[in-house]
Amino acid sequence: MRLEVSLAAAAVAAVFLLLQGTRALAVEPLTPQQQRMRVCNTQADGKKLRGGERNHFIRACLKGAGGDGHRMTPRQKQNQACNEQAKQQGLEGAERRGFMSECTKPAVAQQRPDKEKEKRCRRGAEERGLTGDERSSYINGCRSASAAAG
Repeated sequence: MRLEVSLAAAAVAAVFLLLQGTRALAVEPLTPQQQRMRVCNTQADGKKLRGGERNHFIRACLKGAGGDGHRMTPRQKQNQACNEQAKQQGLEGAERRGFMSECTKPAVAQQRPDKEKEKRCRRGAEERGLTGDERSSYINGCRSASAAAG
């Protein structure tokens, strides 16, 4: 009796797996949204867009905007470039914040004399309430951003 129940259960399980297996192999057509995403990604690849510009383009494309979509502002481009520099230098934490704070400032603000920059870096650390190693890292990051900008 137990053998018959086990064989029946095994047969039911085999039929179930067979049905699920054929369903998994069936290729379902893409939804209109998925098709639009594929087209937008292909266009972005063709234009060799990366980073923020790619994101802006994809968003505009998915909304149905024609043309090239939204362009990044100069400020957004500068922020993206600073992010890349911080990644390349391996900056983290307070040091990264100091670097980003200085790097994203307009070029006119970056042309101040070194003493002014030093004061501003120390003031920034003070305003953030940084102490010890975090303060030193922040000030060093701020200084290195000043040197890289100059």
